Amino acid sequence: MSFQDWTCSTTLAPEPTSSRTARHLVADWCIAEGLVGDVVDTLLLLTAEVVTNAVLHGRSDVRLCLGRHGSRVRVGVGDENTRLPVRRESDPDALDGRGMALVEALADSHGVDAQPFGKVVWFEVATHRAPVRAVRASA
Repeated sequence: MSFQDWTCSTTLAPEPTSSRTARHLVADWCIAEGLVGDVVDTLLLLTAEVVTNAVLHGRSDVRLCLGRHGSRVRVGVGDENTRLPVRRESDPDALDGRGMALVEALADSHGVDAQPFGKVVWFEVATHRAPVRAVRASA
C-alpha cells in the first residue's frame, strides 16, 4: 500500500513532541470515523510507540498515515532510515525498548514495507465494525 492510498496523512518533525502530535491526529481521526473504546486506546498507544521509534532511530521527518480497510484501521509510519526495526529483549527496569513488543502483542497484524525513501512500519487493529457504506435509494 502506498502513501497515496491512505485517507489521512501528515509529516511530523523528528522531535520528541511528534508522538503527542500523532496521538492527537489519530484521536481526531477516530472521532471523525465514529470509533470509540478500547480500539482507540490501542491505536493511540501503538501510534505513539511507532512514531517515537521513527523519531529516535529514523533521524528524518516522519510520515504518519492512517486509513480504514474493511473493519480494520491501518496506521503507517515512514522514515528515511532503511534499517528495519528489531524487537529487543529489554531490561524490566528500562524506560524504553518495548515498542515493537507492544505492536506484536496488541496489533492484529503488522509489518514493514521497504520504500524508495526508506521504510514504512505499519500495523492494523480490528474495529469489529464494518465500514460505513452509502445506501443508494431505488429510483
